[in-house]
Amino acid sequence: MKNAEIQEKVLSTDVLIVGGGIGGLTAAVRTKEVNPHLDVVIMEKNTTGYSGKANRGGGVLQYFDFEKCTPDQFVQYHVHNVGAYLGDQELLHEYVSKNNEMIDKLVEWGVKVPYTEDGKLKVVPTGPMVGIIGVDLDITLQVRKAAVKLGVKILDKVVMSDVLTSEGKAVGAVGYSLLDGTFHVVKAKTVVLATGSQNYKIMPMWNGRGDGIAAAYRAGAEMRNTEFGNFAQQYTARAHHDAVFTENVMYNALGENITKNFRRFREADVSSKAVAEWYKQMSAGKGPISVHREEYEVTAHGDAMFTTPRVWDRPYGIEVWKRIYGKAAERDGDCKEIVMCLVGEQSPVKVGHDMQTTIPGLYAIGDLSYTGSTAPGAVPAPPGRNRGSGILNAVFNGLIVAESCSDYIEKNSDIAIDDDQVKACKERAYAPLLREVGISADEVMDDVREAIGPVENSVYMSQHRLEIGLRKVEKAKAKVTQLKAADFHDLCNCHEAEAMVLSAEMQFKAASMRKESRGWFLREDYPEMDNENWLKYIIVKNMNGEMVFDTEDVPYEKWAVKPPMFQHGQK
Repeated sequence: MKNAEIQEKVLSTDVLIVGGGIGGLTAAVRTKEVNPHLDVVIMEKNTTGYSGKANRGGGVLQYFDFEKCTPDQFVQYHVHNVGAYLGDQELLHEYVSKNNEMIDKLVEWGVKVPYTEDGKLKVVPTGPMVGIIGVDLDITLQVRKAAVKLGVKILDKVVMSDVLTSEGKAVGAVGYSLLDGTFHVVKAKTVVLATGSQNYKIMPMWNGRGDGIAAAYRAGAEMRNTEFGNFAQQYTARAHHDAVFTENVMYNALGENITKNFRRFREADVSSKAVAEWYKQMSAGKGPISVHREEYEVTAHGDAMFTTPRVWDRPYGIEVWKRIYGKAAERDGDCKEIVMCLVGEQSPVKVGHDMQTTIPGLYAIGDLSYTGSTAPGAVPAPPGRNRGSGILNAVFNGLIVAESCSDYIEKNSDIAIDDDQVKACKERAYAPLLREVGISADEVMDDVREAIGPVENSVYMSQHRLEIGLRKVEKAKAKVTQLKAADFHDLCNCHEAEAMVLSAEMQFKAASMRKESRGWFLREDYPEMDNENWLKYIIVKNMNGEMVFDTEDVPYEKWAVKPPMFQHGQK
């Protein structure tokens, strides 16, 4: 195929939303509610309503019982025990305060939420001040119905390859069809990226590929907190099925309870210290590590939360989970061994309280900008110690961005797209497909996974191991210009491989900079939190093709909850 043979389609809209998961759908529906006259288009590389994480995971919403805690109390707990003083307290407070409003919105849009016979929400407690509510796996399909009813246009099976900018502002995006390769040029007054996090294609279910991160970076948007892309948790050793909450009952081969080595009290969710303890025990020859599920109330009943209607009646999910859990149980047998596996969850696109990136007119929501917003502090994207916040954070961001886009469009005039930029983006997008010989996407992805996958490289880190990982990433980076695609689907794989390389490079380099341990972030060679030198965010910029790093002070003077050094009058 030659470039001249590729068909083109051009369309215009007021709001272009890239990503048809729960975040993108929320943004689309709410935008039409706020301003019915705006044209809204969703561009999705899979199928809108079937993509994203909300219909693949545990199907749970984080819940705060305001009769037992106030938003102020939760923020204070979270800052000290989860976010480790890096979190934006104002944004976190707003998220908690809108908990009931977000759930009510989902119900309004057709999502089934379980209630008790006396009309109360059916909540399962998970940690201090929080619980979870189950929703069925058709959640995104219900919101898609609401979007279509309001007139949202949907462009499925189209991969966004680049964001278009002009005069320093976002003016649209380009992409290609997975079905026939048609090049799509979408002119838009605002662009909302809702493409998910970076999961490195290591563990199944979590499907963020980092393409939105890469597109925003290439367009010049700043990244923040890239080092917090290292979520990991325990999985069964044979089936590699997630073993949620079993960090509470971990034992080594000597029969010693090793949970006691890192956990002193009930915590919000799995801690990176559990990952580090697993690594230490295995390195000391005290493995394998097993779990005694029967000793903890949440894990004692096995898969009951997912496969029986007595907890939450979720017909779609129950049928899916019965098959998944059944196959896993058959594979695992009586084996109690667990392993720690990297899930990733890098979500670093820097945004303000309005979800706008550092490029005017370009917004990023959900798992694309979770840590980039700094709302959660020193943790990766959901479920980074906030079980159930993945769906609701996306809904929260979607509600905010709808208002922001409407205001932006009112205040800004239309800007023409740059034809030369469109041409350059087209050449870049199809380059792997037009290349006669080259390297497969799988080879590059394998190189990245070899670097980032081991938890001693990505979770419990040291400078030596970070340097080893970075050298492997640089080896993969050298192959990116040689990527060769066999067809349009493989072209998408090539772009995902390129995004994986970029994400891993940002993660390793930022992790090398942060010489301390804080929240989820652990360094063996710098085990203490350093508020004197590292009460900072790490910023990553694309400066004329070079990856440049800088820091930004955490603005604690304006927030209610202070780190210890502030509390004792040292600042």
